[in-house]
Amino acid sequence: MKICLLSVLIGLATPLLAQVPTPQPLRLKEGLELAIANSANVEKARLDRQGLEQRLKEARNAAYPRMTANLDVDYSPVLPTQVMPGEVVGQPGTFIPVQFGRAWQAMGAIQAEQPLYNESLRRSKQAITLTRELTDLQVKRSEEEVIYNTALVFYQTLQTRQLQRSIDANLEKLSALQQVAELQLKNGYAIPTDVKRIKVARTNLEAQRQNLLNAILNLEQTLSFLCGLPLDGRVEPLEDLNNPAADSLTWKNLLLETRTTTEFKLLSRAIDLNHVQVRSLKAEPLPSLNAYAAASLQSFRDNANFADPDARWYGMFAVGLKIKMPLFDGFRRHNKARVLDIEGQKMDADRRQLEGAKNLEFKQAGDQLENSLRMLKGQSENVALAREITEKLVLQYKEGVVPLTDLLNAQTALSEAETLYWQQVFAYKLAVLKILKASGNLSLLQR
Repeated sequence: MKICLLSVLIGLATPLLAQVPTPQPLRLKEGLELAIANSANVEKARLDRQGLEQRLKEARNAAYPRMTANLDVDYSPVLPTQVMPGEVVGQPGTFIPVQFGRAWQAMGAIQAEQPLYNESLRRSKQAITLTRELTDLQVKRSEEEVIYNTALVFYQTLQTRQLQRSIDANLEKLSALQQVAELQLKNGYAIPTDVKRIKVARTNLEAQRQNLLNAILNLEQTLSFLCGLPLDGRVEPLEDLNNPAADSLTWKNLLLETRTTTEFKLLSRAIDLNHVQVRSLKAEPLPSLNAYAAASLQSFRDNANFADPDARWYGMFAVGLKIKMPLFDGFRRHNKARVLDIEGQKMDADRRQLEGAKNLEFKQAGDQLENSLRMLKGQSENVALAREITEKLVLQYKEGVVPLTDLLNAQTALSEAETLYWQQVFAYKLAVLKILKASGNLSLLQR
């Protein structure tokens, strides 16, 4: 009977266990790769790059030959009338009305034109290269934003999980302590209040643990969303945190080179493109030279029978050069050049401000890194000391040397010290992210 009951319980429990998803291990490098591949902003930036290539092909078409063909069939019930001098027919001093043409007229023509010289078009070729560089930098900036945001959520999840593990460890200690207190109560060495106070401390820790579990679930779902993973799954960020500041020397030796950052390059290329646009605009009044060729066939009929083999067709063919020189455009170029000049001045101001902002951001990130290292070292020593005190007080409490109040105070101090320690670990990781962002080296996280 017991065996049957056990089999039934195992059978009921198996589906419940199967419903608990196994956490998927996720390291930072892997998470960043998934996030970049899944990012809609990065995808749109890359599509903009492809769209640019198509627009550039369209712009280059201006240098290719252009050919057109026309076929016209006209019917004139009333032919147009012109007047001729009477001298043509021996009637000087008079004008004779004459109708030219025939009622039906058909004409087929083909024309070809090839630009030979256009200074404005020639100067705009440099804009093609600059525009390509701009879109490439926009893709890179989108990737850097994804890297920063994903790494931030990754470390937040890691920190919250470590806090939960610390609380779990403290709960185990309180459970063991409660068992000791209950045993002492049975033997008359403790009072009921001691057991109740331990239960209160456990309840407080369990409430904190539940809040952390809710926060972990939200952070894991956010991380899964960023990485393109199923939201109903679980992810477990992995990183060796035994010595979280082991790489601090690498980040402390980073130097700021503002001109190599993506933001600075974007502004610089935009300014260069503005200058090219101004130069191209100034070249518009210069003459342009095109070669052309034209050929046509024309026939006249009294009816619509243009397929008559006996009817004549009259041909024409011509080649030549066309010079086009704009003389006045209503001050359009002047006003547009002024607008471009103002935009260029604004971008110059933005670039100067960016240099100062980057220097400030880098300095503040460096100061935060130094401060977090000092705090992390001090808090690590504080946790070791609090743990040592707690362990001694546990032994002394079991021996009845110290009261429960001292032990619970020590347990609370240890919990607070561990919480502050993991907060400092996250503060250090955040400082690293900021200094990498300020120096334009976020790609180092992918190594």
